[in-house]
Amino acid sequence: MSETCNVLVVDDEKPIREGCERVLSGKGYDVFKAENGQQALETMARQPVDIVLLDLKMPVMSGEEMLEIARQKYPDIPVIIITGHGTVDTAVECMKKGAYDFITKPFQIDQFLITVERAAEKRKLEQKAKEYREQNIRNLYDLHLEKSRIKTIINCMANGVMVTNRNLEVVLHNPALMRLLEKSHEIQNPVPVTEFFGDNEPLIETLKKIQQGKEEHGVAVSQEIHAGKKILRAISAAAPGPDDEIAGTVTVLEDITPFKQLDQMKTDFVNMVAHELRSPLVSIRQLNNVLLEGLAGPLSEKQQDLLQRGLKKIDTLLELINDLLDVAKIEAGKYIQHQAPTNIDKIIKETVDLMLPRAQEQGIHLTIKTTNLKPVKADPKAIEEIFSNLISNAINYSPDGGEVVVTAEGLGEYIEIKVKDNGVGIPQEELPKIFDKFYRVKHPRTREVMGTGLGLAIVKAIVENHQGSIDVESEPNKGTTFRILLPAIV
Repeated sequence: MSETCNVLVVDDEKPIREGCERVLSGKGYDVFKAENGQQALETMARQPVDIVLLDLKMPVMSGEEMLEIARQKYPDIPVIIITGHGTVDTAVECMKKGAYDFITKPFQIDQFLITVERAAEKRKLEQKAKEYREQNIRNLYDLHLEKSRIKTIINCMANGVMVTNRNLEVVLHNPALMRLLEKSHEIQNPVPVTEFFGDNEPLIETLKKIQQGKEEHGVAVSQEIHAGKKILRAISAAAPGPDDEIAGTVTVLEDITPFKQLDQMKTDFVNMVAHELRSPLVSIRQLNNVLLEGLAGPLSEKQQDLLQRGLKKIDTLLELINDLLDVAKIEAGKYIQHQAPTNIDKIIKETVDLMLPRAQEQGIHLTIKTTNLKPVKADPKAIEEIFSNLISNAINYSPDGGEVVVTAEGLGEYIEIKVKDNGVGIPQEELPKIFDKFYRVKHPRTREVMGTGLGLAIVKAIVENHQGSIDVESEPNKGTTFRILLPAIV
């Protein structure tokens, strides 16, 4: 409804019509006039009217007749009866038939305006209420439509979807979830989440932690679960409610069984190829050694050089095969065989001593410093692999000499180990990739460095299997620092 209020004055007396117009126009009302009921109905059919001031005694069509028709056609428009003292009883009867109020002639202007203002306010409130009702209906329709659309989308998804409330009751699920969980009978929501998963399923513990706010806000938790012979990946996150409170959880489940089978096939294939290659390569290496040692007759200098080059290539292939086997063991969870209290200090010093001749050959000053080291629960062979890889890399990527510093320090519950060099460094854009399998940093000054690109991936996996962490800081042409934290035995 607009701010302007349209008033229709219906009276056969011209002075009454004009008097009402003057008073109401001065108060901001738009006034229309009619001499009888017939003219009034025609006016109401042509343009919007908010209030009707209606005289009872008029020619052509009386006020009572017009009121009866108006109440049928325009039930929301308030009608104020204009009556003389002699027709007050009739005005009261009109109010019983639906008129809003009545005023008597001659008018008291203040009383007249108060009555019209009350009718205008009533009209405005009714219009607002109608708008709210219509808006509410539209909102409910839109909500229903959106709910129907979301339900259709969820039901058509290939992945399973499950929504729980604060009580860990499932309030929404789709047919794909039922298929993934191999459930044939229909389940009516809401039901406890244990209807879908066993009491001991780790997913339920994850959902509880999310509900309790123990997981980082806004972060999805991914885990693998078993459903019969299937392996499912479940990704769960908090469902926000009012004031950003946790109202429940949303979980999406995907069947990753084929990927797991493919991964296992890849691992089996790598193992088979690696084992089949290693045996003949070891034999070839031994035969070459026999030739180099002169056990099959004297060799010329050129022949010795060619055989030594061949041995280096064989050693590179054997290193690749060993790394592939290590990666396969790590992925299968079989690399860390036995963890026991381990003296880190001893392993670091032995590794540095082993690397020292190579460092001196390249003009690199290799030093070590250990402080307040406590034992760690670890696999000694795996820990040795960590230091061997990191120190070897530091030497390889310092082609112009320089310094490699290995430090190890006890920090309360952790031991911090750093391997620092001042070699070629790593560009910032490559840092996130250096722990990826087969990724190698390319640098013109290190083209001759041989490697598989698996060393750092193996190091990271070993560190994480020991509940530790590894990070790296580097700057091109200034050097690189690898930092490892391992939990100490306290």
